[in-house]
Amino acid sequence: MGFFRKNTHNISQDASDLTEEIKVTAPEIDDDFDEQDNTVEISREDFHEMAELNMQDAIESGTAQTASVSDAEEISDSATDDAVDTHDTPSEFVPSDTANDFDSDDDFDFSIATDADKSTDIELDLPQSEPEPEIERKPRMTFSEFRTKHKKGLMAALITVLSFLALCMCLYIYGCATVPQGVMGRNIYIEDIDVSNLTFDEALQKVKSNTLLDDCNLTLSCRGKSFTISGIDVGLTARVEETVDKAMRYGKTGNIFIDGFANSLQVLFKHTVVPSANVNEQILRNKLTEFGNIVYGELVEHKLEVGDGKIICTPGHTGFSGNTDTAYEQVKASIDNDSFYGIRVTLESAPPKTLTIEDIDAFAYANPRDAAFSIENNTVTVVPEVWGRYLDIEEAKQYVPQIYEGGEIVNIPFYSSEPSVKADDLSAKLFNATLGSYATSYGGSSANRAANVANAAGKINDTVLAPGDVFSFNTTVGKRSTANGFYTAPEYANGQTVMGVGGGTCQVSTTLYNAVLYSDLSIVSRLNHMFAVGYAPLGQDATVTDSGIDFKFSNNTDYPIKIVATTSGGQITVSILGTQRDVPHTVKIQNETSQSEGNRTVRSYRLVYDPQGNLIRKDDLGKSYYMAH
Repeated sequence: MGFFRKNTHNISQDASDLTEEIKVTAPEIDDDFDEQDNTVEISREDFHEMAELNMQDAIESGTAQTASVSDAEEISDSATDDAVDTHDTPSEFVPSDTANDFDSDDDFDFSIATDADKSTDIELDLPQSEPEPEIERKPRMTFSEFRTKHKKGLMAALITVLSFLALCMCLYIYGCATVPQGVMGRNIYIEDIDVSNLTFDEALQKVKSNTLLDDCNLTLSCRGKSFTISGIDVGLTARVEETVDKAMRYGKTGNIFIDGFANSLQVLFKHTVVPSANVNEQILRNKLTEFGNIVYGELVEHKLEVGDGKIICTPGHTGFSGNTDTAYEQVKASIDNDSFYGIRVTLESAPPKTLTIEDIDAFAYANPRDAAFSIENNTVTVVPEVWGRYLDIEEAKQYVPQIYEGGEIVNIPFYSSEPSVKADDLSAKLFNATLGSYATSYGGSSANRAANVANAAGKINDTVLAPGDVFSFNTTVGKRSTANGFYTAPEYANGQTVMGVGGGTCQVSTTLYNAVLYSDLSIVSRLNHMFAVGYAPLGQDATVTDSGIDFKFSNNTDYPIKIVATTSGGQITVSILGTQRDVPHTVKIQNETSQSEGNRTVRSYRLVYDPQGNLIRKDDLGKSYYMAH
């Protein structure tokens, strides 16, 4: 059967047993191919169908037909491929190269020769292609044939699979039957320490003799950046007993199937237990802050400083917020899950806090501070005054919007408030007056007694008391002993005059008591002698002893006072220096004495007068009792 296109090509098809060439004589052909009466135009679908039928007929009959092609190209690739696929054409079949010369079948008219064409008188001498040998198609193998052919291989594979399954089952049964009790499982390691088949105590002792987590580090990640922390730096230490217990419990869940599976795996594979660990929370948080500053930079708040007549506001910038709570919990959870590497942590950035007028005013405001004094080692030091500061709120408000991240430095003016007491004025007031003074004579005393008076006077000399301080004679003078510089001299003891170390010290306490009375200071504790003394009026003496009787008074003024005690020419003088009162005081002592059987009772009063002689106050100093010798 022949095929025709507009361009003339010769296509020949050979069969393996073709013995002679079949020639077809075609009628004389005019130039106008479309007007030939011996062709029939068909559609593309009909063409494909007829081409397929022709190919099938050719194969079944074993003959080849020579087709004449007039003004047509070779059969399209698609039609050829369809025919080949349908009849299982061998892979060596290659379509004519001219098939690629056409882009679309719509550009050509196709015709197919009918049986009538075979009887025409036109004979075309068409070149014949080399006859192709007929390829014998092998029949497909059935499953039965495949099974018969490969029976030995299939049996070998089946035996292999069954053997493997049997081995696994035996291993699993062995694992179930040999779950260890009371000891570690086989192939158990804590880090690189083999604790297989050991009891808990044996494993604990072995692990304690080694160092766990010695070279362990923590690696963190956040926003594409990583951070390595040395385990030693953050106090990463193993919880040894908990770690050994974790190793002991591996493969011992109580479920025989799960435990058997784990135990069977341990026959073949090593199981490594990661130590449970502790970490120092504060150090870890500090490291997380360091990492946060690496990721986001350091957060800088808007800075406020006091300048010369202005508050200097320097804008800050965004950085790490400083909140490590979430990140710390993430690291802790990861460590608890035996994971020390690639820990993802959540750290956040934050902008600087927005400043308000209240913030700025609270920073800028300062009360003026008066000059003051401090006392150390009986030395008074004047502390200079400090001027106060305040803002004009309405004026300062206009500057607040100018303070923002990325902005310029902003200067806000402030105003000063003056302190009421300045250092020069305070210095001029300190110890500018003698509040009171008193003197007694010890000219008739022995050398030892006179030495004791001088020694005690020297110990209280230059003592400074701040406002409200309480003075203790015994604490200041110390124990009356030879080691403290005192000598043996006459003194009162148990109603008698005896020799004792420190005799004469009471004359110093008595002289101080009178100076305190005339200085109008507060008396805290005082006790009179058992017998009247010759160096002070009745009711105006003050005895002291090592056994506990003490003389005490307090500074009730607003400024420091100083005790000045001197001895010279058999006389001791004690003065109280301080600051002159706004209203000077004049003090008089009034003693009312009564007597009974040689014993005398004295009731004493302190009368305080103003400069005009008006009585300001009358203090009851209590009663003094004196026995007759």
